[in-house]
Order: sequence, then C-alpha cells, then structure tokens
Amino acid sequence: MLVKLYRKYISKEVRDKIYKAFLGQVLSFLRSLEGNLKSKFIYLFRNILPDTKKNRLYAFMGKYGLNALPYPFILEYNAMHIDCLFDEQLNIHYIIHSGKKLYFPKSYKKEQVIENYRSLISEQDFRSPHQYVKDLNRLKRKTLLDIGAAEAIFSLSVIELVKHVYIFECEEFWVEALTATFAPWKDKVTIVQKYVGDTNDEHTITIDRFLEDKEKSNLFLKMDIEGYEQAALKGASDTLKEAHDIDFSICTYHKKNDAIEIAKILRSYNLEYERTDGYLYFAKELRRVIIRRKLNNSVS
Repeated sequence: MLVKLYRKYISKEVRDKIYKAFLGQVLSFLRSLEGNLKSKFIYLFRNILPDTKKNRLYAFMGKYGLNALPYPFILEYNAMHIDCLFDEQLNIHYIIHSGKKLYFPKSYKKEQVIENYRSLISEQDFRSPHQYVKDLNRLKRKTLLDIGAAEAIFSLSVIELVKHVYIFECEEFWVEALTATFAPWKDKVTIVQKYVGDTNDEHTITIDRFLEDKEKSNLFLKMDIEGYEQAALKGASDTLKEAHDIDFSICTYHKKNDAIEIAKILRSYNLEYERTDGYLYFAKELRRVIIRRKLNNSVS
C-alpha cells in the first residue's frame, strides 16, 4: 500500500533523485543483508575464527563491501582510470583494449561502458579465479567457439592467434557492437545468433549440429552462458567423443551444483580437467568459478 502511494504521489523524476541519493544503496544493502552481516561478523572476529580461504574472502568483503571478486587486487581496478571514446560515425562508445577497438551497445552510457570494461578486465586478471586461460598463446591456430560472448572481449584478445572464431550471441544490441568490433577481422569471425543448448530449433542449436559440416580438430570451447553450460555440454556429446584434442574453459558458478555436475560430464568422456584457484561471490555464496582442460607439458 505504501509503495503504491509513493509511486502515485511522488513523480518519477523525484523518485529517481531519491534513489540515486540514498535509497538505492539502502535497498541494495537490504537485498544482500545476509551476505553483509556474515561478512561483517567474520571481519570483526577474524582473529579468533579459523583462518580458511573462504573466511579470508568474507573478511575482505566485511571491510570493503560485497564483491563478486573479493580479492585485494580488485582495489587496483577500482582506482584505475579508463578512457571511453565515442565513434561519431557509428554513434557508439568503445574502449581501446590491447590496441583494438572494443565496442559496446548504443544504449550504454559512458559511465556504464567504463564500469562494464573495468569488470571485464578484472575478471581476466592473472590473479582472478575467473581467468579463462593463463596464457592466451594456448589458443594459437585453434578454432574458438565463444559461447555466451556478449562483448566478446576474450575473442578480441586472441583474434590474431586463432584460426577462426564463432561468436554465439543472440541479443541484437550486442550483435551490432560485435559487428563493429570485429570488422577488421570479418573473414575469420562468424557471429551466430542462436542459443547453444541440448535441442535444435529456430532459436537454439547444439554444438554437435553446428559442427556437423565443419572440421572438429583443434577446437577450443569457451562457455559462459548463465547456467546453460550443462545443457550445452549434453548437446556436444558427439563432439566430445570424437574431438580428442578438444580444449575448453567452462564457467561452473551459475548454478549451485554446476561445479560437480560439469566435472561428471567431462569425466564421462575421459577428459582431464583442472579448476581455477579461488571463488566467486555469486548468488549469496562463494562458488568455484572455471573448469579448464588439463594439458600435459603445456600452459593452462
């Protein structure tokens, strides 16, 4: 009742100012109350609690606030200056990433682009458990399937190393940005506007179906698809059986049991794997982040 009256008698312009001034922070704190209280408690009593990895991460958040990457290196990125440029011809913002233009959707304001990019590069820091690979040279001459690409910063980082990139992204606003980003390499980049899963229909395709008429050797599967990683792997059964040199980096934190279930799937194909060291704070808990192909006598 109070919410209805608030919205009825207070204009949206005033509500927005109130939200930006303090209400947004209050609501954010309340929505994350359990995590905030736990972090504060562990931080205050850290000297008498067990010195475990998770307790150290919670103590960090107790001091600095909840963060997906609760590690000291994240403070370096919070203070980092990032230049956001504007392409007047395309009417779109971009960032120079490793000497290349990384475009963002037209709907993104400058501040949003900067914060998004800050998050992206911190995730791929060598100290981050979300780093897809330790050494980008691992992708030399490989065919990359970037499944769940969004802005495709990973593909852009390895574009000069790989043989070809298939970027899977359905959202039209991202496709426009992707087309701009990869215009200089359009001969070696294919944007696929389909979801990847365990069925084939108008909007979804399996990896097996997609690769039916393509070479299956020297593949690299990067999966970051908001909880659909298990379905994507189930739809890649033939590929996982046949492509013995397949390499991969798969997110395991979107669903509570992903870390366990995805490992089971990989073991069923006798694929050796390793996990990145550390945790991501996601869905009000610390979860294991990435599972990668374990390579002998090679970089990971």
